[in-house]
Amino acid sequence: MNRIRITSKGIEKTLRKFNYLQAVSEYIWNGFDAHATAVEVQLQRNPLGGINQITIADNGYGIDREALERKFTPFYESEKQLDPGKRVRITSAMHGKNGIGRLTFHRFASDALWRTTYEDASSYKTYTIHVRSDRMDTYEATEAVPANDVQGTGTTVTFHNIIKEFDYAEFIAYLCREFGWFLELNSDKGFDLTVDGSPLDYSSLIREKERLEFLHKPTQTVFHLKYIQWNDRIHHEHSKIYFLDSTLTEKHKQPTTFNNKSDSFYHSVYIQSSYFDHFDFDTEPDSEQLEFGFGENKRSDAYLFLLDEVSALIKQKRKPYLKAYTDVVIQDLAEADAFPPFLEIPEDRLKKEELESVIREMYQAAPKVFIDLNREQKKMVVHLIHMALGSNDRKQLLNVL
Repeated sequence: MNRIRITSKGIEKTLRKFNYLQAVSEYIWNGFDAHATAVEVQLQRNPLGGINQITIADNGYGIDREALERKFTPFYESEKQLDPGKRVRITSAMHGKNGIGRLTFHRFASDALWRTTYEDASSYKTYTIHVRSDRMDTYEATEAVPANDVQGTGTTVTFHNIIKEFDYAEFIAYLCREFGWFLELNSDKGFDLTVDGSPLDYSSLIREKERLEFLHKPTQTVFHLKYIQWNDRIHHEHSKIYFLDSTLTEKHKQPTTFNNKSDSFYHSVYIQSSYFDHFDFDTEPDSEQLEFGFGENKRSDAYLFLLDEVSALIKQKRKPYLKAYTDVVIQDLAEADAFPPFLEIPEDRLKKEELESVIREMYQAAPKVFIDLNREQKKMVVHLIHMALGSNDRKQLLNVL
């Protein structure tokens, strides 16, 4: 029996931050982190319809037995690095790096059993690892033996005695928000995530999807672009641009300029081009290092052209969305009784229409003004706009908020 060395004082508190949905997702991410192209989730139901066992299998590179102690025995350095809500990455290649994923099962199961197969020289070897939720600081591992009946590498982890009541619809919806963007990122590489034999269907999360092509004429550089607008927030990723090279390998990602506008306009932009095969994403455009560098970088004309085109595209896509969303804003203010009382007479109807029209215009210009307001704040905002309209002071109206 081997002991897991837990050095962070905040580890137990950190593990409690993971709910069962986040915990299961961590094991799926472990597969993709191990370069898997396919991850399968199987939910074993009991006679009463509940879930009593969960199995997650991937075709990644497995866990080398000789590296087990180093890879499976986690060292924790900071609570921030372990927080499921604080993930910062410049690419999507590695999701977890601190070993937190393999311990989160205690949120929903009594124990976890891994069976992993890896390549050792010219042959495959396999062994198992077992961890119990009541003994989180230890694990048992068998010796590796030849896997003569196996055709490839991979890891299967099984969770027994599920102690959490799973809501299947909630589970699928969570996986869509967690992995939809990632599956789209790797859609041309054939990545799969299946649940009970069916591919994860996140199509309901997609509001709009469009493929375009940009050409930088001076250099004849072609950029293939896929734009997606999401119906709901995607976990941890927000709205980003993903840059892929000619082999469809992600080289970099960064937030879009419309990432934090507080208007629920969630979107992703995937750009693929051979232009990124040898692109310098590491050096910032204001760095003196670029003066002496070679190849394409963030000061290059084609790159600046691309960013301008992408920004213009997103701005164009955002306008009709904001215009349509103003109906939701007006309804929300009405439900909060934020509007002054209007009589059913022509004069009051015109005043109400004008007030609603101005609110719509203001929302499209500055959505943040209307975000996260409580009932009294909503009433105050509408009151100030109404007063400014009544005084016919358009300058005051522009500055009132």
